[in-house]
Amino acid sequence: MDLLHAGHVLMLKECREQCDFLIVALQIDPSIDRPEKNKPIETAEERMIRLQGCRYVDKIVTYNTEVDLYNLLKKLNPDVRFMGIDWKDRPNYSRDLLQDMKVIYNSRDHNYSSSDLRQRIMFT
Repeated sequence: MDLLHAGHVLMLKECREQCDFLIVALQIDPSIDRPEKNKPIETAEERMIRLQGCRYVDKIVTYNTEVDLYNLLKKLNPDVRFMGIDWKDRPNYSRDLLQDMKVIYNSRDHNYSSSDLRQRIMFT
């Protein structure tokens, strides 16, 4: 997550409505595992502060790589894992290894995106 925007907040709200306690896993730098991704504009600390300010989030954990996330999920053993619908048909290391874990895909029925927000900021 970079540049916490309205779409992220709606996603977190949707997740929180389906669980009693929402733990958000924040990747320090998504471009480590996915070089095609833009490096985050904000530092991990800045993104953490933004997430802490979101009323739908109960706890935040950080990780570096997909292997780290896999180990975190094994340790935390959540009842359910939420993922964006855009991940449904894409390979995902931790999801593929944790096949017994229930996954709920967020609907993402909005048009908010980090890319759009970056563009609007650049041209404002």
